[in-house]
Amino acid sequence: MDSMIQSKRMAARAGSMLQSLTTDITDKKREFEAIDYWKRYTKHSLKDLPNLSRAQADNAIHDMEIAGYVFPKIPSGSTEKYNLTIRDVSNLYEHRGVAKYRDSHRGGFVVFVTNLKGGVSKTVSIANLAHGLRAHDNLLKEDIRVLVVDLDPQASATMFNDETLAIGQIDNSSAQAILQNVSLAELKSNFIKQTGMDGVDILPASIEDAFIASDWLEICAENWPNKNPYELLQQNLIDKLRDDYDFILLDTGPHLDALLLNSLACADLLMTPVPPAQVDFHSTLKYLERLPVLLEQLLESGVEPRYLANIGYMTKISKNKSDHKEAQRWAKKVFGADFLDVSLPKLDGFERVGESFNTAISANPKFYDGSTAALKSAREAAFDFAYSAFEQIETLRQMNSEEE
Repeated sequence: MDSMIQSKRMAARAGSMLQSLTTDITDKKREFEAIDYWKRYTKHSLKDLPNLSRAQADNAIHDMEIAGYVFPKIPSGSTEKYNLTIRDVSNLYEHRGVAKYRDSHRGGFVVFVTNLKGGVSKTVSIANLAHGLRAHDNLLKEDIRVLVVDLDPQASATMFNDETLAIGQIDNSSAQAILQNVSLAELKSNFIKQTGMDGVDILPASIEDAFIASDWLEICAENWPNKNPYELLQQNLIDKLRDDYDFILLDTGPHLDALLLNSLACADLLMTPVPPAQVDFHSTLKYLERLPVLLEQLLESGVEPRYLANIGYMTKISKNKSDHKEAQRWAKKVFGADFLDVSLPKLDGFERVGESFNTAISANPKFYDGSTAALKSAREAAFDFAYSAFEQIETLRQMNSEEE
């Protein structure tokens, strides 16, 4: 009984501290006006974006303003200068008739970043990929819509997108959305949340989802006796949302459970983060060695995985360490052509931004507590990673459409 009392007191203190730390971060973001994505574009800077000359940008802004569109501006001396958001830029491209990503690709593309080894930057990869796909200068014309589906009870992906949703119990979590088989309208109104990054939404996770994952087969047998328990994510969630998003990114915990198998079953692409540290690298090889067994398990249950490839990439790599370079060479041998030339390197900027529940892309420089040069290096690496993944996906989709 004493141990129960002690654990309850400790739980209460932990919950109070978690709430306090989260509130502190949120208050600082409000103070520095850093709730929404920080980057802005001047009228002059638009000429540096793809498919936009200075004259084209000027004419589009003029026409849109005549039609009633109000672009944000900020004081600049005795006048005002344009202060466009990424939404404004995407709208400008739309006004000019530039095709969006969804005009050439039908249905959301499901990406599952996974590794059975924890601490390999899996969630960091997902969060930076989501933000990079939306905010990269070369992709603004695509107006990409991203949904992050957090199926990890630790809710780290949720934290990176909205820290206020990552604490306490959440009734409308992603796992609950799957099991309740809610309508598309209810998904949009009660489950999916907008984030501070325009175009990126989050379907949050909850700590309670851990109990759901552990009892998944029993719950499904009771509530969905005529459905395959490894197809529920596909049927009850993904199929409903494909027309509303261009990319759907899945995050699960590093556990071999039903949520991981559901994600494996419905993914169009797998991505495997490969850290160079020997223990982590060996564990990654063990996961890759076991992957066919997992696929066989799905096939035996009546589910045929659909993914086009498993793309590997390095994380936490230091260019000046010989053992890291060696691990990268080994990884290239394992993945062959399905290996990104860019990585998410070991940089101080990636460590620091997590302290404020941000990615290297979303972190506001004036809110960042550290070297601005370090943040810039991390941001550039994150954008390079996201764009490289985008180009690889485009190549795979093109090859697949030609085969069909």
